[in-house]
Amino acid sequence: MIGRALRGAGWVLLIPGLLGATALLVLRQVTVVHTWHEYLIAASSFIPLLWVPLLIACLGLVLVLRSWWRLLGASATLALAVTLAWPMLPGPEREAVPEIMAPGTLSVLSLNVEYGSADVEELRGLSRQGVDAVAIQEITPDFEASLAAAGMFEAFPHRVGTSREGAGGTMLLSRTPVDLVASTEGTVFDNLLATTTVDGSLWHLGVIHTAPPQMGAEAWTRDAAAVGEMVAPFAQKNLLLVGDFNAIEQHHTMRELTADGSLHSLAVAGRGRGEGLWEPTWPVGRTAPPFARIDHALAGEGVSGPVPTYLTVPGTDHRALLVRAAPALGGTATDAVS
Repeated sequence: MIGRALRGAGWVLLIPGLLGATALLVLRQVTVVHTWHEYLIAASSFIPLLWVPLLIACLGLVLVLRSWWRLLGASATLALAVTLAWPMLPGPEREAVPEIMAPGTLSVLSLNVEYGSADVEELRGLSRQGVDAVAIQEITPDFEASLAAAGMFEAFPHRVGTSREGAGGTMLLSRTPVDLVASTEGTVFDNLLATTTVDGSLWHLGVIHTAPPQMGAEAWTRDAAAVGEMVAPFAQKNLLLVGDFNAIEQHHTMRELTADGSLHSLAVAGRGRGEGLWEPTWPVGRTAPPFARIDHALAGEGVSGPVPTYLTVPGTDHRALLVRAAPALGGTATDAVS
């Protein structure tokens, strides 16, 4: 009687677990289906959680199996759990040593301020951590006025971009002079690319904010393609893109941006245990816990840097990114601007 109940519970776990895992595997491998409908985009956001239905299915299989097969299944499930959990474990403690930054390293703080509702004082405090530039998405006129009142424009006297009511405004603040060299046309929100020079290294710095899935798969796909077209001519430069891409790394649009190798994510898992972990950046401060890393730092060929630091700022549903990128060899201010 007990055995029958266990097997019944096993089937209840096994079938949904297999269906969920299969669906996520298909979405991970056949990314073009993401562009068909916003519901598929939303479902694909859970690809990093593939291990959940896999473990559920394995647990169900253990309950369904009999005699020593059950023991074998339990051993396999334990091995799978350990394999999946290992990258999530904190890295070993390292001795505190001063961080050595390469000459020309660019430090950027990026944040979607959610309709200009983020805590300005917290943002100002974070910007004092040796930051060269601040990339802001969803900047409104009121938030711009708050930045001015907080002294941000004195600390970062150079800026490009504009504030807009709603979520469309995008702005880059910089300690060093900046020049706008490109922007997207026809996108839902503003996306811009500017140049600035840090310690003799010329940088092309993009602030990105693409359409969210709820605006439709067509707008989502179109905006990401427009960003790719905007930055393509500068792939051989010291290029860094930061912002809210409204897509996780496994989404079709992010795969397309990095497909030819001219762009790569600085948040690459596998650099070592405790580094490059799955760090969800949205939604923060909501009933549901953060489950999607849609805020990214993409670097051009030869540009390198540590995994970004993810920071919480009150008042916004996004986490901030503190990004440090070292220039490619030979990337100096003498490079011509394309």
